[in-house]
Amino acid sequence: MLTRRAGLLLAGTAAAAVAAVVAWQVTGDGGTENGDPAAASTSAAPMPSVPSDAAGGAASVLTPDPMSGQTLATDDPVVVTTRESPVSITFYGWDPVTQQAQAGGYVAGVVEDGGTCTLTLRLGGQTVTGTSTARPDAASTACGAVVVPGSQLGNGAWEAVLSYESPQHVGSSDPVTIEVAR
Repeated sequence: MLTRRAGLLLAGTAAAAVAAVVAWQVTGDGGTENGDPAAASTSAAPMPSVPSDAAGGAASVLTPDPMSGQTLATDDPVVVTTRESPVSITFYGWDPVTQQAQAGGYVAGVVEDGGTCTLTLRLGGQTVTGTSTARPDAASTACGAVVVPGSQLGNGAWEAVLSYESPQHVGSSDPVTIEVAR
């Protein structure tokens, strides 16, 4: 189970990797823009090892050139044209500090303001919910963190579903398990 803390660690690691690749692309071979490694700042962190092509330059996988005809890795945009919309959970878990269950996610292919995100937790015959107002993002609608106070929850493995509803769209995520343990 991916916890909030693990998700933040993964996001930080990914950001550092992206920064290293961008720095490599700007300087070419770890030096300055003119390629002179001696002119590079000695206080800069060492650049990661980069695969090279047959000519000894950086491999093209790190510096794609769309003008060369090289295929770039891109995802096709999701565009929802029906009322039913896909909802994805990006993080979930029990927060022992705030004593609440939480989940967050987004509605892919829908960019609108004012819909409602609902976190529904079920255990045995008990059902509890929490809601938040969704906000538009660049290519989706974000739920942010939807919480259910621990005062409404007993210990156990709760089935959690994140759903979205607006006048134009509805949808629900696949269920995940949030383990409540005090």
